[in-house]
Amino acid sequence: MRYGKIGFGCWQLGGEQTINGMQNGWRVGPEAQRIKLIEDAITSGIDVFDTAQAYGDGISETLLGTAVSRSGQRNDLLIVTKLSHLNAVAPDEINWSTFLSCLDDSRRRLQMDVIDVALLHGPSLEMLSDQIQTLFERAREEGYINSYGVSPRGWEDLQHATDIGFGTYLQWNYSALERRCDEQFLSKLRRRGQNFIGRSTLFRGLITETFFRDGPACPFYDARDQLPQVLLTEIHEKISALRPVAQALDLTLSELAIGATLLNELSLCSLVGISKPEHLTSIIKVRDLPQTKLDEIKSALEAL
Repeated sequence: MRYGKIGFGCWQLGGEQTINGMQNGWRVGPEAQRIKLIEDAITSGIDVFDTAQAYGDGISETLLGTAVSRSGQRNDLLIVTKLSHLNAVAPDEINWSTFLSCLDDSRRRLQMDVIDVALLHGPSLEMLSDQIQTLFERAREEGYINSYGVSPRGWEDLQHATDIGFGTYLQWNYSALERRCDEQFLSKLRRRGQNFIGRSTLFRGLITETFFRDGPACPFYDARDQLPQVLLTEIHEKISALRPVAQALDLTLSELAIGATLLNELSLCSLVGISKPEHLTSIIKVRDLPQTKLDEIKSALEAL
């Protein structure tokens, strides 16, 4: 089945959250509004949704499950979740009972007997073992999941997961500012029968008009406050160079970044974090751009 090139990233829908005393969540509206946002996205034609156990400690999965159940369109959607809570267990202590308990937590919250794609979430290299892969294979064979893979942290971890062939789905950063997953790399994945899902399309919410206007010293009061100042300064400089390009194309910085991912024909899709109706409006605008406009985006980015 062929899915749309822009997927709904559900991290923000988990809401505010602290981990080890640090903000790791997002300021968003009431849960009813978040559910409505997912429902509106489904109605608009978005058909890939990505969540994780760690997003709001299960809240994101729960809200997504409620919205999908109400929509009556479960069979038309690709639902991806990440088994974040496995990271709390030593890899050599994860057996079938432990694994299935973790998986069942997501199935219950998502209200789904079968999860389309289950991913490891930022795992250690020790987690990418034959033992863990055997558990995923058993879950697939017994009908708990359809496919599995990895959403690794770093570039080296991604390459390792690719080389050992852990599952058929890989998720990593892909944006106008992060292109290490280039045509050569993605072509290799396709030859191996592996699917690529791009994440962080807006570079953790930094490729935006708001960040351009407020600058790197402005507090976010959300997960972005954990980002180092040197990175914030670097990204602000880069989007300052992108902004004239966006303006010339009558696009916002975010719309330019989303449009740039549509140029990637080798990925399954790219995820965009959505927490407000205006985010969905921008996605629909970019999704419906004519090919001539996408060609202009490509030419403008290549000229930078």
